[in-house]
Amino acid sequence: MLRFRHLRYSPFAFALASLLLLPGCDESDREENSADSSSAAGRPSEFVHPRDLEEGEDGLTRRKGETEPFSGAVIVRDQDWNLRYFAHYQKGKLHGPELKFWDDGTLRRNFDYEAGSKVRHREYFENGNPKIDATMVDGEAYGRHRTWFEDGTLRWTGRFVENLLWDGPVVDLNEDREVMWDAVFDRGKFVKGIYPEEAQERLLEEGVITPEQALYPIEGSSPTPTKTPGSDSDPEGETKP
Repeated sequence: MLRFRHLRYSPFAFALASLLLLPGCDESDREENSADSSSAAGRPSEFVHPRDLEEGEDGLTRRKGETEPFSGAVIVRDQDWNLRYFAHYQKGKLHGPELKFWDDGTLRRNFDYEAGSKVRHREYFENGNPKIDATMVDGEAYGRHRTWFEDGTLRWTGRFVENLLWDGPVVDLNEDREVMWDAVFDRGKFVKGIYPEEAQERLLEEGVITPEQALYPIEGSSPTPTKTPGSDSDPEGETKP
């Protein structure tokens, strides 16, 4: 079955799933958002800054020097008082949107949390076009995932179910916008479609496809492939009739 470790068949999908496992506000964010909103344009700050918080061994976030888990907004503004970062905590856990912005004020990312667990991951290019839109359960990829090229062209679309198995139509384009994957899966099992030739050996080894489903000659085997590579779904992930 095509699980997370099998995403090496599709390097871009592997990078996507790996990215989704990253935490929300990491140290690089804290450093980048180090501009003190209290000094911006001489305005006093009424907001909590990320550097005012720390995560305890119990996984809950508190204001430094305090014992109660933190609830409330965390906001960073630049020197011109433009919003650069926003997050909301409830009882020490991220809850609600966590927003980060490009220098011109355009939304860069929007992560949605429920009681500390990321449930949706969205990123945007600096020109405003979407880059990633992925749903999650308990911080793990689950449901529909899509990515785009910077000009707005769809690059990868598919669905994950439990254990990071591919399910339903999956379409994957490479950097040159050539279709690498255009296939249908049933809970990690290949049903029909096309896949890159270099992935076939591993797909066979892992039992994702059977020899009868092979699209390309099998090394050491005389029979010719029983399938002809062809497209079964469109870039939006809908199966063609």
